[in-house]
Amino acid sequence: MMRYSILAAAVTLGVLWLPALAQEAAPGAAEARAKVRSACAPDAEKFCAGVERGKGGGMRACFEAHEAQLSTECKAARTERAAARAKERS
Repeated sequence: MMRYSILAAAVTLGVLWLPALAQEAAPGAAEARAKVRSACAPDAEKFCAGVERGKGGGMRACFEAHEAQLSTECKAARTERAAARAKERS
């Protein structure tokens, strides 16, 4: 009985660590996200001032709606972020 308890605890701990390991495997994602925030801050203030940041895609939708007017730096950072996301998913 004790063996099964130890085995169950080990499996549970292993499962809990999986998300942390996945995040460590993609260090470029956090850097790309920070780069977008920095490069796109002026564009966000100019075009998306009323949009709440965070999950839900509101800022992304706003940037897509103003794609033609975004700065070159912001466009480049968004492209880099999209590549990092694609790499994360594969």
